Amino acid sequence: MEHKSSWVEIKVAVLPAEADAVANFLIELGSNGIVEESDNLSAASPRNESLLVLKVYLNNDVNINSCVDSIKNYLISLRSMERAFVNQEPELLVTEIEDEDWNEKWKSFFQPIKVTKNIVIKPSWRNYWKKENEMVIELDPGMAFGTGTHPSTRLCLQALEDLLEDSPDIENASLLDVGTGSGILAIAGSLLGVKKIRGIDIDHVAISCAEKNALINNMPTTVFFDSTPLHKVTGHYTIIVANILPLTLIDMKDALMQHLAPGGHLILSGILTEKAPEVVEAFVQDISFIKETTEGEWSCLLFNEFEQPDSY
Repeated sequence: MEHKSSWVEIKVAVLPAEADAVANFLIELGSNGIVEESDNLSAASPRNESLLVLKVYLNNDVNINSCVDSIKNYLISLRSMERAFVNQEPELLVTEIEDEDWNEKWKSFFQPIKVTKNIVIKPSWRNYWKKENEMVIELDPGMAFGTGTHPSTRLCLQALEDLLEDSPDIENASLLDVGTGSGILAIAGSLLGVKKIRGIDIDHVAISCAEKNALINNMPTTVFFDSTPLHKVTGHYTIIVANILPLTLIDMKDALMQHLAPGGHLILSGILTEKAPEVVEAFVQDISFIKETTEGEWSCLLFNEFEQPDSY
């Protein structure tokens, strides 16, 4: 009887602008987490500098062919919405892997990582002795998008840290995390001193994972998560952060502005640097643009009502 491996490794070549959305989709299919590579799909395939490779492991069961088809169809659908990328055909590489040491192999990818000057992300199976002034967030990859490894998440974390580190009114600060995913930005906000924090996400799985992560990290009850759509959220927040695709950010501009307290700050990320001017142009009609920070080809934008806009 032929032996069939219990797991398959799937490598998906994506454009940088697609990485966040595709990673979340792969997790919904059952992946325990995502590894991002800047390599080509295989030694035999030519290197494409404009693509990233997302690597996942899925159960090798009767549904695996359906999963592969779903990934291809999702990429086609995603690219039909992001019109600039519609001509890029989906590229996948599926490989069966042996069962032994699969779990340990997966865990070996993840080490504690310092994502800002003071914030460290660590998986539960790693020990880490924090240094003075460091804040450690324990997050296991594979539950919901946002484990601090993607540049857009790191940029948001750094923007939050910079904003809150020397805030003279931290006791009155409040934070709304739109598209919270794993809850990492909300948890970081609490560690940085914000007392009132709400994370929202239309994905119920993400909310469940964010709540679990908040519990693991001993968050106070003033940090909570729910699946209320943004337009139904009540109240105003001194800081709103949204790490989402550019077109979605532009579409939800009015709803974001409605929930920003007077003098509040807006942090937007998930934006390719080439797309940043479009987002700035859409928002400066209603709020002042302060600055852009970048990592690689990703940008994070900071806005504030009371500042004079920089030129872009």
